[in-house]
This record gives sequence, structure tokens and C-alpha cells, in this order.
Amino acid sequence: MAAAAEDRIVELQRRLLGGYQLLQTLVGIRLRSVSDPQSVRHLTWLSDITAAMELISRRMTSDGPLDFAGYLDDVGAFWTRACEGRAVRIEVRGQTTLMPDSHLLPMAIITHELIANACRHAFPDNRRGSIAVAFSRAVGGVSLVVRDSGIGADAIDPGEGLSLVQGLVDHLGGSMTIETAPDAGVGVRIRLPLDTVPAH
Repeated sequence: MAAAAEDRIVELQRRLLGGYQLLQTLVGIRLRSVSDPQSVRHLTWLSDITAAMELISRRMTSDGPLDFAGYLDDVGAFWTRACEGRAVRIEVRGQTTLMPDSHLLPMAIITHELIANACRHAFPDNRRGSIAVAFSRAVGGVSLVVRDSGIGADAIDPGEGLSLVQGLVDHLGGSMTIETAPDAGVGVRIRLPLDTVPAH
């Protein structure tokens, strides 16, 4: 009985990953057929979010508890491939940390969104630079810092991107601070408690 239930769970997980992959393919096909800047922006965002969900889901389907630092290695590899051909270096440092399931998917989306913003806005005109991601345990919770060496304040998009991140941080009972100056890059620091239930 237990073995049959476990097989069903594995099959459901496999189908879920297949669904994410199909959605990625569909978005990619749609992106090739649109030229309106707003449509391209929204579809690109959807592609990013789907990629984040697929990467974290792959980790969640593995045996044993999910180490978020391991997920960050996957994210670093993903964005390194996405920036191939550009002089943008991505560095990831993660401290082995287990988080509650309620935090995993929101944190995956937060991380993906911050790196995507840096990749797309911090280095215009093929500017050279780096993006550093650091994840560690903190007093009562965890800390995530995403810092780039790009153009600074001019790269901050006050639109949906940071609003989404702020909303997810608020949902998890955390805090977000932004440090920036012209030509001095952007640093975003997220602090999340692990001993509170997310707000609804």
C-alpha cells in the first residue's frame, strides 16, 4: 500500500515537471510571434517565473529535505547560460539551510526575479559586470543578498518586478532593503524569519 502511494506521488511529480516544461515551450513559441514591447515583457516575466518553479520543483522531487543553497547552484547555472555571450559573471554563495515548505517557492521566485532584474537592466550596451548572490542563516531566519556592479539607481525598475518581490517578502513576514547609487550597482537584501506563519 505504501509503495503504491509513493509511486503515485512520483508520477504526479513527474507530470508536474512536464507541465512546467510544456509551459516554458509554449511561452517561448509565443515570444517568437509577438513584437509589442509590453507583450514581450509580460511573456518574458512568465517564462522567468515558470523557470523558477521548475527548478525548485526538481529539487523538491528529490529524496530528502531540500537545501536551498543547492537550489541556488541551479539558479546560478541557469542565469549563466542565459547571459552566455555577455561579459556578465554570476557568483553564488549559499550556506546549507533547510527552510519550511511554505518558504521554498516564494523564495525561489524572489531569487529568480532579483537576478533577472539585474541581468536585464544593470548592464546596458554590453557593459561588463558581475552579479553576486549570497544566502545564509541569520538570527531567527535567513538572509538573501543579490548585488550587481551595474549602472546603479538607473537600473531600478519601480514596476511589477520589485513590487512582486516586496509582496512576497511581506507575505513571509520579512523585510527588504535596497542600496544603490548612480554607477555604483544595486544591492537588495532580504531577511526572512523562519519561525512565523506566512500572512494571508
